[in-house]
Amino acid sequence: MNNNRSVLTSTGDTVDLPELAVRLKNTSVSVIKEMTYLGALEQNKGKDIVSLGVGLPFYPAPDFIHQHAIKAIKNKKDIDKYTLLTGLPELRTITAALSQKLLGIETSSDDILITPGSMAGLLYSMLTLVNPGDEVILPSPYFSSYGEQVSIAGGIAVPVPMIEDKKTGYRLDVVNIKKAITKKTKAVVINNPQNPTGAVFLEEDLRSLAEILYETKIYVITDEVYDFLIYDDTSYFNIASIKKLWPRVIRCCSLSKKYGMMGWRIGFLHTNKKLLMHILKIHDANIVCAPHISQEAAIAALTGPQGVVNNHRKWLKRNRDIICKRLDNLPDLFSYVKPCGTYYVFPRYNLPISSIEFAKKLLYEAAVVTVPGIGFGPEGEYHLRLSFGSPEDAINKSFDRIELWWNVKKRSF
Repeated sequence: MNNNRSVLTSTGDTVDLPELAVRLKNTSVSVIKEMTYLGALEQNKGKDIVSLGVGLPFYPAPDFIHQHAIKAIKNKKDIDKYTLLTGLPELRTITAALSQKLLGIETSSDDILITPGSMAGLLYSMLTLVNPGDEVILPSPYFSSYGEQVSIAGGIAVPVPMIEDKKTGYRLDVVNIKKAITKKTKAVVINNPQNPTGAVFLEEDLRSLAEILYETKIYVITDEVYDFLIYDDTSYFNIASIKKLWPRVIRCCSLSKKYGMMGWRIGFLHTNKKLLMHILKIHDANIVCAPHISQEAAIAALTGPQGVVNNHRKWLKRNRDIICKRLDNLPDLFSYVKPCGTYYVFPRYNLPISSIEFAKKLLYEAAVVTVPGIGFGPEGEYHLRLSFGSPEDAINKSFDRIELWWNVKKRSF
């Protein structure tokens, strides 16, 4: 257990069990899930808990996706069977065409693996690339599960602090990423737009990073789950579109947030065919294939009317503006960088306590679930991650409670 990141003191306690695998010793359950669990415990006691914690957008999948899935259940005789290991040919063809259009790089369906969400693709990538002792560079703060996945693969997560500036936003520190590269560096993970900060990385920084990596054998793993969710006409550039980085690129993509399909657990991995043949070994040993019905739903999502995506972006931008306004009303407690993408904001707080302590105080004293920043790497300490994927009334209710709590408690700090 990594006690710096674990909220639940019992997580990983093996005192009554025979010795477990070494790979679990530096691994813990995500603080996101732990805070959600603690909130559920409080709710089970009859308390009215509101959440800014888990990254769950409030909108459902569009009805045309549901209707397609219902039709598939009724009419497809093989809907209860496995698909091919790599996924439905139709879905692979669709995602290959979309990838080629996005990146301007020739893409075949043979370069595509349909996965049970992008999380699976990320873990497959780590298990395929990383040997014990290998290093994976993570711009920090970073999505909490990256560190756990590197650890499970036997590797070492190397956090490189991003540049945090209230005016210019979070930026990649390309100079220090270069300094962090060693003979053991196997990969760099780029999550753009970025969870938890809401940053959208500058093209000039991504191109500078590409120039450094081009002279190495280091892989680039891109997590593109929020690539559709960008605000204020912010320019978006995908590092995977830089042709000279290939074939050392693995793209992990998801339909979860874009179409409100979190529970369908469906996404895809895009890389070169030769590498994909090795990734398939992990996929086969793990799940055989992504759920058949979820693949059918994905076909409907990607080929159906895309106006729903614009609506999702519009709704979440409105929520972004609401949560920023509420943070502005608490300048003696929070400072923050306005997010340009995702549905997270990562405010720094002005209290002399750890982020785990602060998150617990807000849960037990204000009945609001938040996520402690330490769960996103060492640079996350003294921050909280707040999700504005919740309904508007939940955001306002949460901040009503936080303001009331702060007005009562601030003299004690």
